[in-house]
Amino acid sequence: MKKYWLFIALFCFISATYAQKQEPILFQYGNDVVTVKEFVNAYNKNNDITKATEEELQEYLELYINFKLKVKQGYEEGIDTSETFLKELASYRSQSAQQYLIDKEVTKELLEEANERAQYHVRASHILINCPATATPQDSLTAYKKIIDIRNQIKKGKISFFDAAVKYSDDPSARDTYNEYTRRWQYGNRGELGYFTVFDLIYPFENRAYNTAVGEISMPVRSNFGYHIIYVQDKVPAISKIFAKQIFVNDTLARKGAMSTEAKTKIDEIYRQLKSGRSFGDVAKELSEDQATKDKEGALEPFQANRRPGNFIQECLRTKQGDFTSEPVASILGWHILKIENIEYANPNTDHGINYIKNKVSRDQRSHKSKESLVKKLKKEYKYKDRNKKKAFKFLAENIPANYFSNPDNTDLSQLNGIDNLPPLFTYADQVESVADFASFISRFQGMEFHGDLINFLNERFPYYVQDKILAYENRNLENKYPEFKELVTEYREGMILFEINTIKVWNEAIRDTVGIMEFYETIKDEYKKPFDEIKAIVITEYQNELERRWIEELKQKYPVIINEEQFKAIIKK
Repeated sequence: MKKYWLFIALFCFISATYAQKQEPILFQYGNDVVTVKEFVNAYNKNNDITKATEEELQEYLELYINFKLKVKQGYEEGIDTSETFLKELASYRSQSAQQYLIDKEVTKELLEEANERAQYHVRASHILINCPATATPQDSLTAYKKIIDIRNQIKKGKISFFDAAVKYSDDPSARDTYNEYTRRWQYGNRGELGYFTVFDLIYPFENRAYNTAVGEISMPVRSNFGYHIIYVQDKVPAISKIFAKQIFVNDTLARKGAMSTEAKTKIDEIYRQLKSGRSFGDVAKELSEDQATKDKEGALEPFQANRRPGNFIQECLRTKQGDFTSEPVASILGWHILKIENIEYANPNTDHGINYIKNKVSRDQRSHKSKESLVKKLKKEYKYKDRNKKKAFKFLAENIPANYFSNPDNTDLSQLNGIDNLPPLFTYADQVESVADFASFISRFQGMEFHGDLINFLNERFPYYVQDKILAYENRNLENKYPEFKELVTEYREGMILFEINTIKVWNEAIRDTVGIMEFYETIKDEYKKPFDEIKAIVITEYQNELERRWIEELKQKYPVIINEEQFKAIIKK
């Protein structure tokens, strides 16, 4: 009795403390409490408390008390400290945190942009002038001037885009090359990229292509490879799959747009038979030179737009369903006469399409825009300063050993002589980042093929380092900054604890305790009037319920529960 009155006194003290914070307590269990707000929020996750009856609320209160009691014992038994538990919880937290580590408005804009682009295929060609990200400003300017000069030549009609690609482009696929290993020529694409849609190519390139009008040549766009100019040749509704048949005629001249006399004679005969009404399949079986498809009436496997050359797709789109192409289509191998069976167009607005776009946007290069936007805001919030960057980079450029990045070198960059005497590289919130820490980050790039000026390389990597540090700091503080995130992680943690403690105390115990099960069966067999083997599953389930009932009684003895009836009645009235 004395212990009970002490507990009541403690409850009153805790209640008064919480009341001062304007957080009324609904019930206390042991030394812990649940506020009215917590209970109401928990109920509203799957229900509407404004529509609940008193009986429903009473039942939920009992369930919630039992949940809290079980979780409390789970904490005391250290269930949340196992390596497996912590690993799963960390994985869940990491996934849940991602939505807080991006700028949601920018992400929304990126999703809308990707969805719009997913409705089209663009056909384009490009010319590349190499310029690595680490190039000096002078080298970057030289590369930019070169590609501007190429663009001007094309615009003035001095050279065609495709001839310019062969002559000037640093993309080796533009020109014919001889493969020493296979001893065969690989024919160049003359800058042709074919048809592509959103996510098919790197984001800066995609951006410029979708923002250039058909028939126009873009201004230069920078990528990690260098500067590109893009010639947009076509823009069509997005294609899912093309179903077609072909009759193929070998001709080595086709890749140059010419036709041999032998090929022309055969092609003329094919068209004569098709126009006379003979079925496409029969002609394919007799006259096609493609051994893989001729016995299937020329049927090709269904293909996507980005799996065939641009001129091939363009002719498919120009030809009506059920018709064959009015002229043969050239490839590097020969000539193709196509019959279009069907074209399926893409619909990005299905549930699958929307989820696909969300997933790709979160992983694609464009996701950096969202992170960069958030980091910009966090820099302002956390009063970011990097006044000593120029001095730090000069020190590193002068003290990092020559050829450090290209040759094996055991130098610890964080221990360079004099590095600890340098002022902080940058500060934010209550954090101070040293030059030594940045040097350790830079050492990760040892072994890479390094071109260009070291200070430019440091400047190029620095924003990524800052972003990583600020986002890591933000991540560590999410629970303090966002109460709803803390609640989300706590809810998952306690759900895991509940599952584990129930498994140990009830589910596994009911299966393990064969003597207890048989004793329990004796108490209920008259109710079912069947042998144990026939109702074994029912007996085990009933025994689990009995074990849980006994366990709850023990928990209530161990952690006495006191309900604030006044607050509970107030919930009912509301």
